[in-house]
Amino acid sequence: MAYLTLQYSENLEKHLQFDKICNSLRSVMLDQQIFPEAGIRIKAYSISSYSIADGDKANAFIDMVLRIGKGRSEEKKLQTGKSLMMELERNVEKLLNTGFLALALEIVEIDSRLSWKTNPIHQRISAIN
Repeated sequence: MAYLTLQYSENLEKHLQFDKICNSLRSVMLDQQIFPEAGIRIKAYSISSYSIADGDKANAFIDMVLRIGKGRSEEKKLQTGKSLMMELERNVEKLLNTGFLALALEIVEIDSRLSWKTNPIHQRISAIN
């Protein structure tokens, strides 16, 4: 399982297409070959109330949190994080150059003893492949 959640400042909606960004990040996660396809989730949420740094209304953010099950090597986690950040930076390059956009990514490992799931998507995708 691999759940990537993006929270972004609402002022980015007029500049970016988050459906495309989510799809490009999903492709990066598949390319890592450490997550089952049926277990990948990318979600993006607009945040309407925020205050950033000096309070300038042009300030914006995208915060990503990748929640994954335990068992991946440190090297694989580092490579995944770097790859996701590079892809996000590629998608927002023009805005990064303005000096008003902040990006962040954190990877969190989930304790399987404290996580419950029901996911028939695995069966459906396995039947297709």
